[in-house]
Amino acid sequence: MATCKTWIGQVFVVLVLSLGLGLTPVFAASNHEGHNSASDRPAWLDKLENQINYEEMMEGMDGRQEKLDKTFMALMDNLKNKLKEHVSPASAGGGFHDSWATHQLQQGYLLGPTEAADQVFRGAHCPAGVPTKVYNISAINVEITLNQWGDYYPGYMYVLDENLDKVRAEEEKNAKAREDGLDPGAVSTGIQGDAIQPLLIRGNQGDCVRFKVTNLVEDEDVGFQINGSAMIISDSGLPVTAVSKDAIILAEGSQNFEWYIAIDEQEGGHMIVSRAGRDPSSLGLVGSFIVEPRGSKYLDPWTGEELKSGWMAMIVNDDERDFREFALVYHEVGDESFRPLNRHGEMIPQRDPQTDAYRPSARALNYRSEPFGINNLAVQEKLFHFEDESLGYSSYTFADAPTTIPRSYLGDPAKFRLLHGGGEVFHSHHPHGGTIRWTRSPKREPGIENLITAAWDGPVKYPVVRTTTDRVDVQVIGPSEAIDLETECGSGLCQKLAGDFLFHCHVAHHYVAGMWGYWRVYNTLQYGNYPFGSTDIMRPLKELPDRAGFIPKGVHSDQLVGKTMNWFGKRFNIVGKGNSDWTKETPRVHIKSWVKYQLPPQGNPGHTDDEVAQIKSYDGSVLGWGWKGQTAMSEKESTIKNPKYKSPHPGKRHPLQFDPVSGKIAWPHLTPHFGKRVPFARHHGGAPWLEPFHFAKNNGQLPSESGSNKTPVNVESSAPAKPGEHGRWSLCPAGAGRKQYNLHFINTPIELSGRYGKVEPVIDEYGLIYVIDEDMAEVKADPKKAWPLVIRANVYDCVDVLLTSEWDDDDFTNFQMSKVNIHPHFFQFDNQASDGVITGFSYDQSMRSYKQFDKKMKDGHHVGLPVPMNARLLKSTKKGDKTIKIRMAKHATPYHIGTDIMVGIEVPNGKDARWIKSMSPKPGKAKDGVYTITFTEGMTHAHKKGQIVSTEFVRYRWWVDADVGLVFWHDHAFGATTWPHGGIGSTIVEPWGSTYHDPKTGELIRSGPVADIHGTEPVAYARSGSFRELVVQLHDTVPHNAQLVTAGNPPGLSRENAISA
Repeated sequence: MATCKTWIGQVFVVLVLSLGLGLTPVFAASNHEGHNSASDRPAWLDKLENQINYEEMMEGMDGRQEKLDKTFMALMDNLKNKLKEHVSPASAGGGFHDSWATHQLQQGYLLGPTEAADQVFRGAHCPAGVPTKVYNISAINVEITLNQWGDYYPGYMYVLDENLDKVRAEEEKNAKAREDGLDPGAVSTGIQGDAIQPLLIRGNQGDCVRFKVTNLVEDEDVGFQINGSAMIISDSGLPVTAVSKDAIILAEGSQNFEWYIAIDEQEGGHMIVSRAGRDPSSLGLVGSFIVEPRGSKYLDPWTGEELKSGWMAMIVNDDERDFREFALVYHEVGDESFRPLNRHGEMIPQRDPQTDAYRPSARALNYRSEPFGINNLAVQEKLFHFEDESLGYSSYTFADAPTTIPRSYLGDPAKFRLLHGGGEVFHSHHPHGGTIRWTRSPKREPGIENLITAAWDGPVKYPVVRTTTDRVDVQVIGPSEAIDLETECGSGLCQKLAGDFLFHCHVAHHYVAGMWGYWRVYNTLQYGNYPFGSTDIMRPLKELPDRAGFIPKGVHSDQLVGKTMNWFGKRFNIVGKGNSDWTKETPRVHIKSWVKYQLPPQGNPGHTDDEVAQIKSYDGSVLGWGWKGQTAMSEKESTIKNPKYKSPHPGKRHPLQFDPVSGKIAWPHLTPHFGKRVPFARHHGGAPWLEPFHFAKNNGQLPSESGSNKTPVNVESSAPAKPGEHGRWSLCPAGAGRKQYNLHFINTPIELSGRYGKVEPVIDEYGLIYVIDEDMAEVKADPKKAWPLVIRANVYDCVDVLLTSEWDDDDFTNFQMSKVNIHPHFFQFDNQASDGVITGFSYDQSMRSYKQFDKKMKDGHHVGLPVPMNARLLKSTKKGDKTIKIRMAKHATPYHIGTDIMVGIEVPNGKDARWIKSMSPKPGKAKDGVYTITFTEGMTHAHKKGQIVSTEFVRYRWWVDADVGLVFWHDHAFGATTWPHGGIGSTIVEPWGSTYHDPKTGELIRSGPVADIHGTEPVAYARSGSFRELVVQLHDTVPHNAQLVTAGNPPGLSRENAISA
């Protein structure tokens, strides 16, 4: 009865406190005539009090409550007096002055001005002689089209008067496009200069900015207020607030405002809001104003001319390095009950019928939304009978997105301005890329300018190891907030990487509903004439003025012959005749080898020329690129029509482009092929752009590595590259420490809580977790030992991860398929293959189950995806054997010559990845699925008959460049399914030179949430040495049967209500 007694005491305390402070209890205010409070009192409460009183009497504690009440009231009198002392500066009057005590007792002290606080002054008129900018702006009604599929809604926006005709032209073009399902209208890929976008204007520190705002909204008032500014109404000098006379503009009226931006005003973004009504603001009537450094000029990123407005800009300044600026406006479309329309004028479902995401096309960035399900996946299923959410971000599978695509060149400094233009929901901005990270409090970090421009002229392998303030890579942002992010090292990150870097709201159903984009960083000049000049369909992109000449135009592979490639000091001689010789100090490389090792293995998916059959084969082991003499040619362009991409030459090839200085392939080199699985990178991942060559001898690999450690001279190894093999541009530098983890994703029961008396344990029978190779059997045998995986790495370690999966295709969720990956944070890695997420034109980094050998059939085709490319050994093999005999799974696509496969993929630390040299009979010719395969080199391990062979595996490589502590990672292919069942883990970054020990035995360990860390390096402020580490990984939405005690509960309280509470 102690719990009941405490509950009664709490009720009594709240009542006494409310009355004692001169407040009316909340429930009293809602008392209606005819209701009697005594008769409303539930009978069960009377019985409970009588039982408590009886028990106290029997225990000799009669009268204890009165003594407690007296003591409590004395305490509350003292507390009330102290609160009064505090409240005087925080609340000086007003209609709600008397409610301060209730607030402070429930939620802590009120924040308010004190004697030590800054004073706030009314803004002043602009002084004479200062730089002045003038913006003529109108508020208008407008139909806002959300994507190239034609989803739209009737909304509002601010627009510069000079752009009003452009807005109306786009609006008309978008409306007409709805009549044709393949017409994208005026919605550009990546919002590259569209007139219909949130207004974004700029002013410098020390500028006078004048605004004339006209209300062209039909029959509604509007306002125009820059949050955090000292704006005034020009005529009266009154501050621009909703309560100031004439601040709200009547229909067809106009008003003049001005803001003198102080010289010391903080650089950064401010939201522009209306304050005249909720609905217009939630439907687009928002904007942004950015304060730039004093003396800045704003240039159009596509033409280099002066820019008046727009979310992308080049900011040029004589006193500091030029930078690219990207303003991302996170917002909802309408309130939580609002539903946009599809191109047919029908309301879009509140829940996506494909992905179950909430409010598809209503979670947006800069007026654009690209939901996974209702358009892309729905059409993919209609055409090919499967829906692949794991590739929802893929530009290869679904073409480039219509949402924000910031664009820059390697080494460009960049600043992101985050703004929240919605009104109801918080969002969580999270970019991918490892070193897309920033300091939590940048003003407290010495040398912050050096940190954000460190990769100006080359990769940075050893950035500041410990910053004064934490490095972070996620930022929560609420309605009307504005936050500025200056990412470490700039475009291409510290690893100097061309690629596509995803960002999205990390509330899972928000990004699936459409709230995502990606940052594209190029290594060759984008000057138009796609695909023979620019490498994507977006507008030409100018270089920053102070970096002009840094980025070359792309060339064809034949133009590299006879040249020496320079990778920041590491050189390669490219030849057109003779064999390659990788043993030379400056390797001699034949042009066909040079290109081969930078691309996935060559071949037609599914062993067919038929475009649709290739897609349905779901073969990610090859890419159909080719040769024309010594010119490397692209895969044939897609002929499948969709509104997001129209090929300039359907069904034909074009020359691939390369950087003429480094010889690296130009990004992006793939083109959209609607519905098709993007291939794995060569070697199934790792670092294909940063470390494409694998020829070093004695590469220091660890015994658990599946690749070969005895590769002959000038033969490509199946193991990851040696750290430093690629010189300064290596992902992992020479001398790096080594860690190697073979991880499996398994489907196994998990004990969530143990047996308690007669109460049965709570078991998640459908647990989905990562396990380390050597722990897999033990975890499968004992649900008590199934917990989120924790592995460790030291600062300056090169970490190689091999990931495989036993999660068979799920017939109830995931569209009759299952894939899994690992998305990490903070480390340096190659986004094209080690981010886990398949963003833009990145390679597939997720895999299917190696255990699946059959699939259900329906209407002559597989339900969901076809059978994975799995096989079994028909004969046992010995160490050193180069040949295996296999039988492919029924209906599975046979392997390709020139690809790498994994033998004994299920064997803990006993698997072999090898390159296929030949197959007999030729692939696809064996009616019984039996093939004899010969490898380029012998296997390290012996293998038993029946062991599994598969092409479904991925490799990741991480360079741990800084002391970033706990690095959370998770599945990003089907997170909504896997996270609740345990599909998460962590890598703990330990100080350099640390070793990890079992706290009980002192023995070395490789994984586990509890460990003793032995070392001598700093571990915290003013602390060094060894410590005990306990890792707790919290996660929610865990599906299980709730353990509820219902006996004695109030009548009418359902079990479901108890669970919800």
